[in-house]
Amino acid sequence: MKSLADWLVVIFMFMFWAFRVVVEYMYSTGRTFFVTPINETTEIILLFVTLFCIFLVIKREHIGGIIYFISYALYFGTDLYKNVKVVLDNNEPLSSISAGYSNIFFSAVAIVLSLIVMIDLLSDHLKRPDDKKTEWFYNNKDLDRKVDERDDKNHYRLS
Repeated sequence: MKSLADWLVVIFMFMFWAFRVVVEYMYSTGRTFFVTPINETTEIILLFVTLFCIFLVIKREHIGGIIYFISYALYFGTDLYKNVKVVLDNNEPLSSISAGYSNIFFSAVAIVLSLIVMIDLLSDHLKRPDDKKTEWFYNNKDLDRKVDERDDKNHYRLS
């Protein structure tokens, strides 16, 4: 977690997780909300998997991003495909226009977020900032110290 982008990715992961907790709570209590879960049992399992993946992403483990992407692509990707196909075919109208389009939107957000997390973790080794204060010294072989074989190898200390 060296850069601002790493922190923002984790914050957005946590915010989306909290949003999905609210969606699941509203659905399980029977209240109306503009987004509904796709499958209640699978959503609860996915919330725990996401919490575990957030921990792994904070630790900068690649497997956390891969699990996060695969689980979100399987869960939200199928829903996104099904809803977009219904909208494009126009054979069946969505049960509620605002709820249908909001489900499409948040499924797309979930897939894009998981893709960003995976790309951020896999490109982590590419984002190392250069240390410009000392890079010129260590890359310059002309400044290496020439050691004479007659020099005293003992480094005496006065204490």
